[in-house]
Amino acid sequence: MTRPLTWLLLLLGAGIVSCTEEATAPGRCPTFCPGGTTEIKDTIFTDVIQRDSSYRGYMPPYAAQAMAAASLPNMDSRALVVLPHNMPTTVAKSSTDTTSVPIVVDSSRFRLTIVRRDTGATNLKLRVYRLPITSDSNSTFASLDPAFTATPIDTVNVSQLLARPPIVDTAKADSTNRRIFGDTTRTDSAGHILTVADSGRTLTLFFHFDTVQARFVPADSGQLAFGFRVAADSFASVSLGSSESTHSPLMEWFFHHTIHDTTGVKPDSNVYDNRLRTPLFDSFVFNPPTAPLDSNLAVGGTPSARSLVRVKLPRFLHDSLDVVRATAILVPVAPVIGAPSDSFSILVRPILTDLGGKSPLSGAFSTARTIHIGTADTVTIELTDLVRAWAQDTTAQTAFFLAQVPEAASFTEIRFYSSRAPAFRPALHITYVKRFPFGTP
Repeated sequence: MTRPLTWLLLLLGAGIVSCTEEATAPGRCPTFCPGGTTEIKDTIFTDVIQRDSSYRGYMPPYAAQAMAAASLPNMDSRALVVLPHNMPTTVAKSSTDTTSVPIVVDSSRFRLTIVRRDTGATNLKLRVYRLPITSDSNSTFASLDPAFTATPIDTVNVSQLLARPPIVDTAKADSTNRRIFGDTTRTDSAGHILTVADSGRTLTLFFHFDTVQARFVPADSGQLAFGFRVAADSFASVSLGSSESTHSPLMEWFFHHTIHDTTGVKPDSNVYDNRLRTPLFDSFVFNPPTAPLDSNLAVGGTPSARSLVRVKLPRFLHDSLDVVRATAILVPVAPVIGAPSDSFSILVRPILTDLGGKSPLSGAFSTARTIHIGTADTVTIELTDLVRAWAQDTTAQTAFFLAQVPEAASFTEIRFYSSRAPAFRPALHITYVKRFPFGTP
């Protein structure tokens, strides 16, 4: 009886000893743990941006996706549309009779889309003027001013149209509570039609012109030019869709021609038809004009300006360091002129090789920052991914362009102090950390 108990005690004793035994393997801390600590540094480099420059002429206003129309205390902008001169003045009687007969224009309808507006604007009006058909890219605010100050051929009150009850399409409405889906339409006694889309962000206007408002001159093959001015109780500013966008202006002519009965048996008959015409040219002019480039960095305006910012990255950022965050710091020279409710974006795009203003852009990185009208606050733009790529590749071109988005669609322009202004020069704010020395005892 005593021998089994003795063996049990011996086994338990051996187990207790093994559980309390200390390990002597070399992986035990602190012998195995590496030395050193993680140290984060936060530095504003005020002298790394050098040889920064501005260039103008990348995109003219007639190539932009929108036309700016504004009536502000410090800016007057007006849009213009020139229709082509390819409207037929005669048509063949039939496919078998090639004898031509003149057409008689009955009326026309013009489509124009407001792609941006201040939804808080009251008594918003759009006035239509007849412009010279010779209007082109050489036309200026001063040369077109006599036409824009004449009596308008039509005026539509957009605010009043929006206040009118919508025409409900039963195919797009809920039958229970009449909730409206998709586009809605409104009209007034003057024949203006307003279509509302994109939850009210896009307004499409249809003007019905008679033969006095839109004169069809056969010698000009139906070529016409219209101008548009905007007005409101305060800070009137809209963007109109151009032929470069999906909201292009459109002219529709309605006409007829008469087929004479040569047999004397049947009376003469009228054949009715219509033709669609997209603009030959559209643009906008504004006053005061864009100031010439100076020693500062210009971004935006028309023709659009871009600024090339070259960065001389510190050599030590390439050596055993990790970039945690990087931001560019830019100080505006003055507040941006425009309507208080407006804004635009600045896009940062790195370059592939440095050829000055013609440097090709890289598609590997882009970031944007919204600029609000009227503010002169310091602008910071996130560049973390770009600076990280520069730190890992010593052969990369450390430079980027600042450009407005969309370009040339507005008169708005922002100017930043350049490296030639020591007190307000651009800077680069970088937070970095030295890589942890793993494997070093």
